[in-house]
Amino acid sequence: MKVITYLLAHVLSLCYLFEGKLIPDSSLGLNELAYHDEPSQIYLGSPSIIRLSSGRLVASHDLFGNGYTYKPRNVTVYTSDDNGETWILTSYIKHSYWTTLSVYKDMIYAIGIDLDSNLSVIIHRSSDNGQSWIYNGTDDGVILFPGPFATGATPIVIANQVMYRAIEAWPAPAPSQWPVDFQAAIISCDLSKSNGMTVDDLIMSPSNWRLTPPLPFNQDWTPKSFPYMRNLGYLEGNVVVQQSSASSKELRVFNIFRFNAVALPHLAIILELNQTTNTLSFVSIIEFPGGMSTFSIRYDPVTQTHDYGQRNILSLSYSKDLVNWTIGIDHLLYDDTDLEFNDSLRYTGFHYVDWQFDQVSSNQSSCIEWNCNGGSDIIYLIRTPYRGAP
Repeated sequence: MKVITYLLAHVLSLCYLFEGKLIPDSSLGLNELAYHDEPSQIYLGSPSIIRLSSGRLVASHDLFGNGYTYKPRNVTVYTSDDNGETWILTSYIKHSYWTTLSVYKDMIYAIGIDLDSNLSVIIHRSSDNGQSWIYNGTDDGVILFPGPFATGATPIVIANQVMYRAIEAWPAPAPSQWPVDFQAAIISCDLSKSNGMTVDDLIMSPSNWRLTPPLPFNQDWTPKSFPYMRNLGYLEGNVVVQQSSASSKELRVFNIFRFNAVALPHLAIILELNQTTNTLSFVSIIEFPGGMSTFSIRYDPVTQTHDYGQRNILSLSYSKDLVNWTIGIDHLLYDDTDLEFNDSLRYTGFHYVDWQFDQVSSNQSSCIEWNCNGGSDIIYLIRTPYRGAP
């Protein structure tokens, strides 16, 4: 397996064409996509990356921090036509945050949260390989569900002709407790109900999407053997699809959550979607390496496993049943700056990883069907601070 890495640390100035370069803080061969220095207090978040069938790479991030207060909440989009050797700052996605890129039938879709208004779920799309984000004559995007909501750049998945994405309802954004007040939800669009519409119009029409009733975190789910912990909650869910059994064509849809349990950091929460009633229910709390940090899960149809990412050590793990997880590659990336352990935890991080199965020469775009064979390589984009950058 070849792994092509692109590092997302902080943001670039408005120079359009620039050479990719190796990160000077690291000897790991990381390639810098975008950077912003620490004193600016402008930080990058929500990295997302896809490959188009032309071979073009498309990457995005948002911006936040004290240096970015009151600025437009736009997502920055970069493209590369030489496998990441050079990048072009190509466009902006307006009014969007915590945004995931996906490509389906030669259209790029971006689903996130509109932070310019009421934290609503918003979708944009590009029909010209990321050059612009115009739909029906405007680049303002389409509100799917009025807010408030929160999320991360978590995967978009298609199964049985239904497009899914996890989202969290946030009924009291200010003042509120993070992440105690987050409520689990999934949004979905049935791609089979065309009614004479194109798939593109179907995806871009709010009336064709539905939202599960948001499910609050329930303290009773935690075993009595757990120690007392404050601020328990879940966030940044991943939609994961699995066959009911090896011999069955029936698919089950799960929402697997990062679990904010400080005293027990290696746990995750599994909910299941009832596809008939469109409701979520609690399944279990599982042992999950790095489960208190953000992670991204995708299904591998070749080995029939799932993978995820972690923080100052980036690991790749797999599971055949979503319950029992094994670390396959412990140090996929790691802090090589010779810091002491506690300093490494404070000063270095590989987090909010977005990744795709990839095959450079296959003329195949990154695919979002739950069981597609996307290739034998992996591309990933990582928000990475060195030197104690926030």
